[in-house]
Amino acid sequence: MATHPHQPVVLFGARVHAFDGRDGADAVLISGGRVAALGRKKDVLANIPTGTRRIDVGDATIMPGLIDTHPHLLHYGSLQRPLVDIADAVDHADICRRIAARAATTPEGEWIMTTPVGDAHYFIKRSFKDLAEGDLPTRQVLDQATSVHPVVIQAWAPRLPNAIAFNSLALEKLGITRETPERVANVWIEKDAEGVPTGRLRGSVTNYYNNDTFANDLWLKIPFLKYEHLEPGTRDAIAAYHKVGVTAVYENHMMDRSLIDAYRSLRDKGELELRVLASQEAEAYGMPWSKPRPMPDFMRRLENAASSIELSHDRFRFNGVTIMWDGTCFPGGMMMKEEYEGPYGEKTKGFYHITPEKAEIVMRFCAERRIRLNTMCMGAQANEENLAMLERVAREFDIRSLRWVLVHAVFIEPQQIKRYAKLNMALTTSMSFCWGKGDLFRQRMKHVKLDELQPLRLFFDSGFDIAGGSDWGPKNSFEQIELALTHEFGCSGHRNLGPNQKIDRAEALSMWTTGAASVMEWPEIGSLAVGCYGDVVVVDRDLAACPEAEIGKARALMTMVGGHVVHDCGDIPGAT
Repeated sequence: MATHPHQPVVLFGARVHAFDGRDGADAVLISGGRVAALGRKKDVLANIPTGTRRIDVGDATIMPGLIDTHPHLLHYGSLQRPLVDIADAVDHADICRRIAARAATTPEGEWIMTTPVGDAHYFIKRSFKDLAEGDLPTRQVLDQATSVHPVVIQAWAPRLPNAIAFNSLALEKLGITRETPERVANVWIEKDAEGVPTGRLRGSVTNYYNNDTFANDLWLKIPFLKYEHLEPGTRDAIAAYHKVGVTAVYENHMMDRSLIDAYRSLRDKGELELRVLASQEAEAYGMPWSKPRPMPDFMRRLENAASSIELSHDRFRFNGVTIMWDGTCFPGGMMMKEEYEGPYGEKTKGFYHITPEKAEIVMRFCAERRIRLNTMCMGAQANEENLAMLERVAREFDIRSLRWVLVHAVFIEPQQIKRYAKLNMALTTSMSFCWGKGDLFRQRMKHVKLDELQPLRLFFDSGFDIAGGSDWGPKNSFEQIELALTHEFGCSGHRNLGPNQKIDRAEALSMWTTGAASVMEWPEIGSLAVGCYGDVVVVDRDLAACPEAEIGKARALMTMVGGHVVHDCGDIPGAT
């Protein structure tokens, strides 16, 4: 399906950063959904078609729309869609007012679920501990909001230990009584002086990635994800991403066929106001219902992925398969070469999310079928095992020309980077891990080498195409760009900015523009060169020249997809 024709539009102002290898432009013309002209204002305006819309952005900066290569956009959008938002609630009374308002329009007996309190997903800047009462409300407090609906205040990954809260009816439905032990697996059930549960549970209680059988059994009884929320939740999330200048995403993690088809459905309805590249997950893990797939189903899904490749559509593309070797540090899942502490003081070296046997099956399948593979590795040991297998497969197949993708690479040794470079791998990573987990690494990993934590400099020097993603946050793309320059830890403010990490401004910006486009093998995005898509973000400051500490404070004044305005904050007076 071709790009929908839009009224031609010309944007001009102080500067255009086109990321096309040239400087000096201050105007760009978009016609037919693509960049038709780029250059000096007087030259571009002299040749615009009749009826062209003119937008004078003043002192703002015109850039290509940003690209998030690890957003979980669909996941978070559909998860949050049915929830009562209490992220900014100040006290228990505030929480109860919001729940009561939802209860007034919800049939009796249906679950009412809320977001956590604070800034998702690390809850560093604010959490439930910052409520006036210093903790989540008890069942008695939540009962004041409603006694005829089961209520849960959710806890979201990755932070463990964590806390959730239920009202009395929810406890009854879940079978949590005074007879329930105070600790089951790694879940602690708070009780009052009479031994009655208060409604607050602590420990491994997140609704995914908790690795706890008891918590998973509870979440299986709570309808926190429904397919009916997929498309509307995704539309909500797309609108939120437009507000931070994002016009394209790479959904390469935990994407099953049904989720991928939600994007296809929006595309087919003409409602996909975003460019999406997706890959299909090979194995099942992380969710309460996840079980390793039986081999016949595992192979059937691989065949389905190989037969579904589509690489030419201007809104949605599908490129291959993803495997995830290991997990996050919070539950002790990151595979490291030396032991470290898990969330409850236990010793761990991490654990597999996919068996090595299945991982090799996937690698050989993708090599034989000549399709893209994303290999997700968190820790140094996961990278070591991934590399050994890739090198073995590379002796039998030409995988260099496939430009497979390394995902995350949180801890990685210098020689491992060189070995990946020989395989012609690309990289997508997220400063989320440095910002959200840096202090956790120092606390739990006594022998960790912080010079091996997201060594972006080494990747750039080894010739990698590198892309950035938001993952667990911050979800603001401008903050992510600043973090690529500072490597700041969110809790302590420590900056892990050694020679292996330090990159320059142009490299940080490329991770969300040209570098991301190259990783995705989608040359029409990430640049405003003539012929590229007319995906534009107008930013209130010059990200290439403003003080480093102001990058994360930038605002997207206007965002366009194919020359069509999808976000306008109303602060560009010259838009006519």
